[in-house]
Amino acid sequence: MLWSFSAAIAEPSVWHDHVMFQLVLCGGEYGWVQTQGAEVPFAGLRTILIPPGTLHRFAVETGEIAHMKVVCFPPKDLPRYLPPLHISMLDGLAAAGVTATDHDGQESWMRHLADSISDGFGMDDIWAQRLQWGALGLLLTLHAKKQNTAWGHTLLRHKAKIKEIMSWIEGNLTEHITIERISDQFAISRSLLTREFRGHTGKSLVGYCNGRRVQKAAIALATTEAPVIDIALDCGFSNISHFHRQFKSRFGITPAVFRRKISEEGSI
Repeated sequence: MLWSFSAAIAEPSVWHDHVMFQLVLCGGEYGWVQTQGAEVPFAGLRTILIPPGTLHRFAVETGEIAHMKVVCFPPKDLPRYLPPLHISMLDGLAAAGVTATDHDGQESWMRHLADSISDGFGMDDIWAQRLQWGALGLLLTLHAKKQNTAWGHTLLRHKAKIKEIMSWIEGNLTEHITIERISDQFAISRSLLTREFRGHTGKSLVGYCNGRRVQKAAIALATTEAPVIDIALDCGFSNISHFHRQFKSRFGITPAVFRRKISEEGSI
């Protein structure tokens, strides 16, 4: 039995794992799958395969909405609905951990296959079940076919440039950092910068900068007695209210409470 659901999330899900495979069909560039060892960003027409037993969650930046369709199928049903070649292929993919594949140029085909798998929990009609498993088999084949090709090569092609940009950001967090400034300074188009930065970090440029500023502020709160407003300014926040919102979004508590917990309990 397989089942699927479509979702739009505006906040991170809880950490969870399953005894089944999950094939995630991304509905846009917002959001990512987070595991204990990696973050796999969403992208238009990207499929992400999550093997059974993988602790993970779906995450999204504040103010953004991640769209996805998730198809769930248990390993015990594979011999009944999929040929041996597909089962062997899934074993190889599962051994690689969470995998992601882009499907550029196959928009209509991918959407048709995704639409062939109706949202819901199982179906009584055996022919409808066969149709859905057939569509899933094609999706899995397309996912496996492109492993270690287009997606990996694209990321490697721009890896050095993005690392250079990230290094520059780390040393200039107190400055006003924008897409336009980075684009001009590093001679990279805005559209390519936006796509590749999110592809490498799982976050927008603004979201990444704010995240690094908040991390820097947390260290200062824990290790110094400087006033909160001074720390906010030193970390690149020109607006104290914005700093409080970003900090609470990241840690779930205000900077003052964070400092008190560190002082009294040694942790948050």
